[in-house]
Amino acid sequence: MNRNTLLTAVAAVALVSPLAISSASAQQDLLRNQMVQHAQYQSPSQQVQDRDDRDEARRGDHRERRESWRDDNRDARWDDNRHNGYYQNGRWTYGPPSADRYGRANFQLGYRPWAVGQSLGGYYRNRFEPVDYRRAQLRRPGRGLTWVQDDRGDFLLINRSGRIIGVVIGGARPYDRRQNWRDTRDDARWDDRRHNGYYRNNQWNFGPPQGRYERDEVVYGYQPWQRGERLGYYQDRYQEVDYRTDRRLRPPQQGYHWVRSDGGDLLLAAIAGGLISQVILNSTR
Repeated sequence: MNRNTLLTAVAAVALVSPLAISSASAQQDLLRNQMVQHAQYQSPSQQVQDRDDRDEARRGDHRERRESWRDDNRDARWDDNRHNGYYQNGRWTYGPPSADRYGRANFQLGYRPWAVGQSLGGYYRNRFEPVDYRRAQLRRPGRGLTWVQDDRGDFLLINRSGRIIGVVIGGARPYDRRQNWRDTRDDARWDDRRHNGYYRNNQWNFGPPQGRYERDEVVYGYQPWQRGERLGYYQDRYQEVDYRTDRRLRPPQQGYHWVRSDGGDLLLAAIAGGLISQVILNSTR
């Protein structure tokens, strides 16, 4: 190969290389744009499904709003008025622990609210006394079912084996076991489906804030309803429920009606002032 031929070959390679690189880069850009367009395009049914998924996620923020409280004190000992079970290696067990549990790693006493589907077990089944459903203004239990009251005043509907069929919040001390969820995001805005009130100066208020406040003055959140509170802002927003369509509901007394909150809980409230006299938790949470 002579010198001229060699120089010609080198020049050809130098000329083709930028073109090849440019072509490969263009193909990569085209592929990237196609992937972006594909990700951005959704059929109407996909858009509806995504919107439903987002709504469900928002609702889930306050559906799981009951706190599983743990006693972090290393020297904590069993107290029926304070605990109703314990954690061991992340696993929850109702009832008092055996003496050899204390001092082990990953052991903590705590409290967990009762929920539909759980079983009282032998310890609590013998401790919780039956209640007269008429005096407690509860619905009549079905055959084989019994109303009992736990040590914090809530009513549990159980079957013969001790499994919980229904839970009615009736205690006078609910605030130590219900989670008050706060939306601490800087860009959070009021959303009826996500929030039901706000904190200002560490004080809780139901409904959206009145007047104009700086974002750092208020913190949006969700707080479960309690007996003795008033619906206020939500009195005309919650949908009325026909008690005859739900076996859990008793006929409301004169001047009261059943309504359903955004979280699915059933509230027996006064028609005039919105005073809540009974709360039935959503059993589907």
